[in-house]
Amino acid sequence: MLRAHRIPHSTNVERVALAAARKGLEVDWVDHDPLDRSSVRAISGQDLVPVVELDGGEVLIDSMAIVERFETMVPEPRLYPLEPGARARADVFIAWFNGVWKVAPNAIESEEASASPDGDRSRRLAAELAGSRAIFDGLLADGPFLLGAELTAADVCAFPFLKWAALSSAPPDAPRFEHILVAHLALGDRYSRLRAWIERMDDLPRA
Repeated sequence: MLRAHRIPHSTNVERVALAAARKGLEVDWVDHDPLDRSSVRAISGQDLVPVVELDGGEVLIDSMAIVERFETMVPEPRLYPLEPGARARADVFIAWFNGVWKVAPNAIESEEASASPDGDRSRRLAAELAGSRAIFDGLLADGPFLLGAELTAADVCAFPFLKWAALSSAPPDAPRFEHILVAHLALGDRYSRLRAWIERMDDLPRA
């Protein structure tokens, strides 16, 4: 049994919930108020969730680092390919998604909160975010999952963010970040492969 700390609507928490279910790991979830991260900070030394506590007192942070640790704890079914080339492609995708793709929605949120928002920058970022739909739809031309025939950590990494593209609205209590994803990723009647992938991923269990 793992103890994991979360807040509502967290995309990063959903990554861990998907991976834990895939690995058959039981999770004791501890819910926190998004406006009061003091308990999370006391456990992990930082404010972000998820935070996972393992037997023996080890504390894990960073959602994809947690997913990778689950892989070492329960190797099968695999989320990271064994074949070196396939593993490298998974690692490159995850690094791109976290280090490049996520920049746009976070920057849009920052511009909206700015005392003097840069409208031109926001429009460029929105166009970049919307344009990424074609990238994901194209990746899915080669198989039912982002890297081909098998579910991998790449799917776990991206789905909690891309799922908002298939929704007409975000819940009123969802963070502004999720509302931005809904607004700029809306699929409309295009990107059928991406929509089918979202539905396929949404059917997977969560811990």
